[in-house]
Amino acid sequence: MNRNLSIFAFILGLLAVIWVIVGYIGGSGIALAVSCIIAAVYLAGALEMRRFDANTAALAKALNAIPDDLSHLGEWLQHVPAALKNSVRLRIEGERVALPGPGITPYLVGLLVLLGMLGTFLGMVVTLNGAVLALESTTDLHTIRAALAAPVRGLGVSFGTSVAGVATSAMLGLISALCRRDRLQVGQLLDSKIASVLRDFSLTHQRQETFKALQAQSQALPELVGKLDAMMRQMAEQHRQLGGGAVTNRLAAHDGFSPSCGISSPICL
Repeated sequence: MNRNLSIFAFILGLLAVIWVIVGYIGGSGIALAVSCIIAAVYLAGALEMRRFDANTAALAKALNAIPDDLSHLGEWLQHVPAALKNSVRLRIEGERVALPGPGITPYLVGLLVLLGMLGTFLGMVVTLNGAVLALESTTDLHTIRAALAAPVRGLGVSFGTSVAGVATSAMLGLISALCRRDRLQVGQLLDSKIASVLRDFSLTHQRQETFKALQAQSQALPELVGKLDAMMRQMAEQHRQLGGGAVTNRLAAHDGFSPSCGISSPICL
């Protein structure tokens, strides 16, 4: 809906400036030049908004295509437009970063109005100069009327640049507002994905998981210490038993008595 409305607004603005340019062909050269500049500025702004809208659509497509078992964030970021990749990554990590907006279009919206006014002022200057020359060249009333007719008609035509400037500025501003609205909706979709399938990649979630792991380790530490203490006691008991057995064997060997034979015998020794 917004895309179709943007196209319709662009066509209206383009038709307005073309109508003004056609009216100036063969007439005022200054007004024609200013109108052509207005058309060029309008097209530059429209092209930027077209790229802006394309990036928004690509981001929306990437968000809708996120798999439920996403294991690596970098693989998915490859599908995000380069102009939005860094901002999206920071948003996922938990930074409060806004998605980038249009670069020069907000400035061009105001520039179009100023260019239209400039063309009008230039036309008025040329018209007034012609009227002064007509008044100075003769004193006959009929001749003066005839001489002023052309400058006055030119004065009316000079306001055509203002019409072109205001019309294109209004349409470009509408296109910018619609594209910003789409970008805002995609930003809301991104936030919903961050809260669900992309939650594991946020720094907040990773800190929480690290804290839970440390907490589990701290809870398991007393049990581990108890097991180590029991193991040390068991090893000490085994060492004591082995030491006692070794002493008994040495004593038996010294007396010539073999516990296994039960008698004092050189053979058993």
